[in-house]
Amino acid sequence: MNFFTERGFIFLLCEKFNNKEVFFVIYSNWMSYLKDDAKINKIAIPGSHNAGSYTMNELARCQDDDFYTQFNYGIRHFCIRLDTKKDGTIIVSHGISKGEPFEAVLYQIRKMLNKNDSEFLILDIREYYNQQFGPLKLHFTADPKKVDELIEKYLEPEKYALWDFENIGDVTMGDIRKSGKRYIIVNEKKDYKYSSDCPCILPWDKKVYGSLASDFARGIIDIFDNNSTEGFYWFQTQQTPNPGTDVKLTTPHRLDMSVRPYFKHIIEQLAINPERLEKVNIIAGDFMTYDYSKVRDILRLNLIKSLVDEEYEAAYDLGLYT
Repeated sequence: MNFFTERGFIFLLCEKFNNKEVFFVIYSNWMSYLKDDAKINKIAIPGSHNAGSYTMNELARCQDDDFYTQFNYGIRHFCIRLDTKKDGTIIVSHGISKGEPFEAVLYQIRKMLNKNDSEFLILDIREYYNQQFGPLKLHFTADPKKVDELIEKYLEPEKYALWDFENIGDVTMGDIRKSGKRYIIVNEKKDYKYSSDCPCILPWDKKVYGSLASDFARGIIDIFDNNSTEGFYWFQTQQTPNPGTDVKLTTPHRLDMSVRPYFKHIIEQLAINPERLEKVNIIAGDFMTYDYSKVRDILRLNLIKSLVDEEYEAAYDLGLYT
């Protein structure tokens, strides 16, 4: 089937499936295809590690594109780390590397909310972790009151933030749709007025995440197996350049190029095991907009998990590959 014939076939499918747009646009509205009873902590959700690092230097940059572009590629979980400049401006941070003002990030998130009311975002917002290198101690701060002011200015949390619930494991897409909520701010310390301390784990092991690519691909499956939660399971698929490990100090991009050939295998190992598949939730990585392949493999898991509305399964599947 050539491109033009295939494209015509897709347009026919659009008519068949209540005019839902399929051609590439599925990545910007994929949640609209999910069943009402799909639980938010069971959906396979593409995530962006250090989502705000796209303007940073090569040693700190983990993403190529801004938040809004990441959203259009299907990202729904954003790792946002904050610090404050000397002039008091709150900015996104990856350690000592500084990115855009937090206000610019919130402006992009607001664009997401304005574009599509079918999608739900998980915003993991917090100060960057304090670090220590020998005697050198690094502290990163962002005044919670100022963060709240910016969130209220751009994101209307009273209207759109999901925070008043008893158990995140009981929250379904149907609940979210009925409530009109559009995002959740995850922060176990509840640093912010509308943040949630719902369970959220992101297992990490220095030795495994700093090993050679082939060993890493095997090791993180063991890490996945050895952890569980009733909340959000944030599974990270990017290596970490650490001094003293096999990968030592290098750039995130070089690491991604070495691991990327193993990514499909990692996803397959989750898909073929029923216990793993049941636990699959947030799957995050670096350079998620390099192409559609990582997001595509993650989103296909929702078909395997039977979370896509039966009426739209064919359109959803086709849209991932066209």
